[in-house]
Amino acid sequence: MHRIALAAPVALLAACTSTGPAAPEPHAPSAPLAPDTIVIDLAPGTTTLTAPLTLPAGAREIVVRGHGRTTLSGGITIAAPDWRAPDERLAAALPAEAVAHVRVLELPAAELARWPAALAGPVHCGHTVPMPVAPTEVFVGGRALTPARWPNDGWATIERIVDAGSVPRNAEPDTPAAQRSTEPARGGTFVPSDRSRLARWQRSGDAWMQGYWNWDWSDEQLPVASVDPTAGTVTLAMPHRYGLAQRGRFRITNALGELDSPGECWIDRGNARVVAWLPAGDEHAPVTVSMLAEPMIRIPSGPGAPRVTVEGIAFECTRGSAIVGTGVDGATVRDCTFSNIGTRAISLDGARCVVTRCTFTDIGTTGVHLEGGDRATLTPGRHRVEGSTFTRCGRLQRTYAPAIEIAGVGHALVRNEISDLPHIAVIYAGNEHLIEANHVHHVVQETGDAGAICIGRDWTAHGNVLRGNLVHDIPGSDARYQNAFYVDDMASGITLEDNLVIRCNWGMLIGGGRDNVIRRNTFVACGKAIMYDARGVGWMAPHIADPATSTLHRRLAEMPVDREPWRSRYPSLQSYLTDRFGRPVGGVVEGNALLATPLGTIEDRACVTESGTVALPAPVAEGLPAECDRLIDDACTGNVRIGNARLGPVGPTRAPPLTPPG
Repeated sequence: MHRIALAAPVALLAACTSTGPAAPEPHAPSAPLAPDTIVIDLAPGTTTLTAPLTLPAGAREIVVRGHGRTTLSGGITIAAPDWRAPDERLAAALPAEAVAHVRVLELPAAELARWPAALAGPVHCGHTVPMPVAPTEVFVGGRALTPARWPNDGWATIERIVDAGSVPRNAEPDTPAAQRSTEPARGGTFVPSDRSRLARWQRSGDAWMQGYWNWDWSDEQLPVASVDPTAGTVTLAMPHRYGLAQRGRFRITNALGELDSPGECWIDRGNARVVAWLPAGDEHAPVTVSMLAEPMIRIPSGPGAPRVTVEGIAFECTRGSAIVGTGVDGATVRDCTFSNIGTRAISLDGARCVVTRCTFTDIGTTGVHLEGGDRATLTPGRHRVEGSTFTRCGRLQRTYAPAIEIAGVGHALVRNEISDLPHIAVIYAGNEHLIEANHVHHVVQETGDAGAICIGRDWTAHGNVLRGNLVHDIPGSDARYQNAFYVDDMASGITLEDNLVIRCNWGMLIGGGRDNVIRRNTFVACGKAIMYDARGVGWMAPHIADPATSTLHRRLAEMPVDREPWRSRYPSLQSYLTDRFGRPVGGVVEGNALLATPLGTIEDRACVTESGTVALPAPVAEGLPAECDRLIDDACTGNVRIGNARLGPVGPTRAPPLTPPG
């Protein structure tokens, strides 16, 4: 074994500086290490990366670990910032009420020169447009300042659509032929309900708008082409995926004319300065400006690549990802923290990768993305995320940026806690995943037609098991149908069992799929327990009628369902196109318990069987909130017993790991 103790690990980092003392004597490793292991011990303190950390070649294993508070940062840190009053020209561009409060920080030219990437402005991103790299951000006292925007909270509404713009979605190959159309890209034009601020927007160069422009689950950030205060209109420079609709909502961002409240900023990229209304008490707090556009660590891959462990490190303030790797075998990330990351914190493709006992806070897009296994042979990838905590993921990209996303075969998500997300907490795709004993709450806070834990549009998604999870506090309405578990658009072969759902709008929404099993779950104080619809013979029927355009047909054709092991393991797939096509055949709802919750709706009871549902005695209305809180506490700290639920502990714990699938 080779140990390398580094205060400023220049030999192993493409570029870095370190503010910490020399590394102490290395502590005992978390597990026995092979003789040809390289151990890289990082010193306490902050190491700034201007390029990815490059790991040495030629070892069987590499362990990169921190000591005490070891931080890798992807930004310029100014420990004692010299904030000054704005000059006359800048003051004239600010809202009058902000001039006395706004301060300006000149960024040091020598520091900026060390970075290969310049200060970066907003980027096009949103649903189906993953953020490639985040814009430059400003962090004061460890918290991100908000690019100047309006409204400061919530969203503005649209009074009238002048031109919806082109609709890129209509040109995609899975659009039914009768609805398909192609037209040149054209940004939409609309009249906002509040037109009193249009002059401010017109004076704000490089302004962008982020919005749910049509559907409640599809956000997109788009540049502003023009603002016309006389006509009362705003024109976008790019089309929204679905075109603009009056039901949409938006906010303007990166607009100097809207810098009007504490915690907002605007980066003057041309003059390398930050303009900000600082939060009270932060006038002397350290400032970090994110700069690194590449991953902080790349895990080596390919024949002879080492097995890598990263432990005990804090990753902070970067525009890109923290840890990435493709074709990686057996990487482990443990006891690390990730905060103020620009895009995905961890993204690994391969097999047997583990993320354990980590904390993720204020992540720009997805917390952890793992992909691996072979679906054609149902060979498991055996990735695992366990005992970790996720808070405020999807900070910059608001939809389809979950805390955890898994794809492939045979991964496990066990005893994690996920909270405070605008959209989905977990997205899973593929087969034979285990999602067990997780604690998910206060998610789907900004969107509709979404669930905390979600899969969609795949008849072949068999073998996934969601068991013993606690999901609570997801309010909503029947019009927006927020829910705890979403099996969307005819996804099939999913088992949801022994879960506890408390204070959710809907417990489970099953979107018309086949062979889905809902058993022994307990629903408490929910708007309804279950909506099991039959959309395959309803609104979705035109979308599955033509195999040439249907996503469901394409995904079915991609899997060798008529060969082993598919044929034996999932025999019902053989009849999906011939037996009661489009209907939710094989659905099972059995042994579920309801407390102060109606069962809900099963639209096709000839195909979905329901039995053994039990209505539990409910406390008086005044006692229900306390009963819900007690059940949540019991599930987190011990073993809850209610109805058919035998649950706990959920969320991060030092208990022995549960058995992964496969």
